[in-house]
Amino acid sequence: MNDYDPLFTEIAESAIAFREFRVRKKYRNQGILYLIFFLLAGIGSAYGMWIDAPPDRRLYGAVFMLILFSFLSIASLWMILAYKYESLTIQHKTIIHQGMILKKAIDLSNVKQVHWKLGNKGGITLKSLTDNISINLDNFEHDEQLWLIRYFQSTLPESVQQNWNLFCSKIALPLRDHNPDKIPTPGPDELLITRKRWAKILVPIILVTTILGLIVAWQLQSPRFLLAPATSIMISLIFCCMVPKQGFVVRSDKHDRQLVHFLSWWFTVGTIVFFIFKLTEFPEPQNTIAVYCSLFVWTVVYLVQLHRSSQAILQRDLENAKVAVHKWKEEKDCEPTSI
Repeated sequence: MNDYDPLFTEIAESAIAFREFRVRKKYRNQGILYLIFFLLAGIGSAYGMWIDAPPDRRLYGAVFMLILFSFLSIASLWMILAYKYESLTIQHKTIIHQGMILKKAIDLSNVKQVHWKLGNKGGITLKSLTDNISINLDNFEHDEQLWLIRYFQSTLPESVQQNWNLFCSKIALPLRDHNPDKIPTPGPDELLITRKRWAKILVPIILVTTILGLIVAWQLQSPRFLLAPATSIMISLIFCCMVPKQGFVVRSDKHDRQLVHFLSWWFTVGTIVFFIFKLTEFPEPQNTIAVYCSLFVWTVVYLVQLHRSSQAILQRDLENAKVAVHKWKEEKDCEPTSI
């Protein structure tokens, strides 16, 4: 592979004198939503511990819940402040990243390694001998993300770029072909993920956890189990924020389906066993031994199956990456210009 195009480099260097990228508003809005949720969840959990826990542990339990949700609330507040203070600037051949606390700058001529990251919807890490800058692409608008990918991929030599093939297949190409005004059409071995599709999965889960929570709370006379559906509701809200209105396409071959079926079975069995231990009074120490043995087996089965599925999926992705890089090379009119 050789994606280093001297023509693109010449265009990039001549066209860019100064450009600044700011964190998008969606990031701030998510921070506000999470902050409200964690504040309410923290107050509710602390109140539940106060009225449910034994008198000698009531204060400690309530303080623990407040501290736990305070950390999550601070992380949400950090997202809000990041929208105001963080920025990425390209000035001539210097990349300047202004973080919440630190400010870093790297000259492109000093970059020794570029790592294309797949996690968190894609990222770019620039490394020199003395410093590094991590760019989270999801912080920026769609057109800005694509612009940054084209700029760094065409400006920096191929010899310093790592993991470009997989990044091109999973992040760059879908981003380039994305049309926000068009409902995606899934091809063979693909699924269209929409909010409605997730609702069909999450609503039954919320109902089941609510019913189980009511049963356990009534059996044990413990009001805190009434909060059982809180996790499912939180996941539902997160998916509503993450899934675009028109949906998105994901690959779904036999390896993906096998993993999904296994995780559904694994989670269901774990939930059933958990409530069995809660509702059944086994003698001690047999009860504690059974709990830890069940948890150990449950975890080992998950790790083994996850490793097997990950290896099969990785092999598939490497094969698809070769095709994706070829498609990316075919693009002729993608020089980095102002949006």
